[in-house]
Amino acid sequence: LVENLENGVKRDERPDTSVLIGGENIQHPTSNIQHPIMGTAHWGEDGIYWRWSEGGVEATAFALRALLAIDPTNKLVEPVTNWLIKNRRGAQWSNTRDTAITVLTMNEYLRRSGELQPEVEYDLVVNDQQVASRKLTAEDALSAPSKFEIDPGLIRDGANQIRISRHGAKSGGKSPIYFSVSAKFFSLEEPVTAAGNEIFVRREYYKLVGRPTLLKGYAYERVALRDGESVTSGDRVEVVLTVEAKNNYEYLLFEDLKPAGLEAVQVRSGEALFAKQLKSGAVDRRFGNSGSQVSTDSRTSGDLASRVRPVSSGPEVSDYTGQARWVYQELRDRKVALFIDKLPEGIWEMRYDLRAEVPGVFHALPVMGHAMYVPEIHCNGTEVRITVEDKK
Repeated sequence: LVENLENGVKRDERPDTSVLIGGENIQHPTSNIQHPIMGTAHWGEDGIYWRWSEGGVEATAFALRALLAIDPTNKLVEPVTNWLIKNRRGAQWSNTRDTAITVLTMNEYLRRSGELQPEVEYDLVVNDQQVASRKLTAEDALSAPSKFEIDPGLIRDGANQIRISRHGAKSGGKSPIYFSVSAKFFSLEEPVTAAGNEIFVRREYYKLVGRPTLLKGYAYERVALRDGESVTSGDRVEVVLTVEAKNNYEYLLFEDLKPAGLEAVQVRSGEALFAKQLKSGAVDRRFGNSGSQVSTDSRTSGDLASRVRPVSSGPEVSDYTGQARWVYQELRDRKVALFIDKLPEGIWEMRYDLRAEVPGVFHALPVMGHAMYVPEIHCNGTEVRITVEDKK
């Protein structure tokens, strides 16, 4: 039974990285030691939302109960528990049934792990300065967690080291220590680089270059528009937003801050726009090496102003799984806001058009995304500089 569960599990060993922004490993600032990151693992989620079967939280909770009963030291116990915790929304899961089953499973986990009888003694050190020292006993197991506010005077520009260490193998105890860190800061970097937590986004611009054909009017080819390159007033620019979701999320908002010299082709909010799921082969082909993307599709003229998404031909049609999610878009002065009610785990693509209008040198500030009711799930893309030249 355990072998069957292991064969069907969905694992993510590095939930902190994304193929969209290079997938770099987080390294210690003073060494080449890679920080340990707790992975995730789960079962279920077949996409059939009107049935109880294959529900991700319920299936994963029952599978974890089976592992705890058969093999409580199995390598999947920790990442599966991590996935269940990440799918909690506030003090509960998505519905009362999922919440009840998960609470029963977590109770079994605590009983097996012995974490209700902790004996832990630790120090909190920030940049070699001790901030706190605590000892936890069984009486503290269900009490509120300790919270420490770091004196800003201990924080320096650049890399900072926050270390939580036990006093010793015997006096420090063997129980695990759970912690989280929250920080606020601002950056003076230019251009702004991409970052994310559980969701990641990548924005790409393509200039639509028209050429006359014998029978089909104008055909439009997509030419990648790199940072610092230029377009001419009147040119159409296609925006491609690629989103990687490390989990199944609800109520996501992506705000794409437009370059000041470009305006949306659409004139009315709420027109049809869809997020399409990319196949793994298409992801490897587009982002597997250096992150550069090669365009092969073309567009044929017609009423381009009424289209939000391109008509693809050739091999790119097969890049998609066939799964799509409807996106509500709002066209605003500074940005295009995209609202998605449900986005399953995977890599998704959205496309819409802009038109170059006002000449000048402009900065396209990063596209920003977040879960509207879980603000710690957020991301931003990369800043791009674009020059709009006056049409001669």
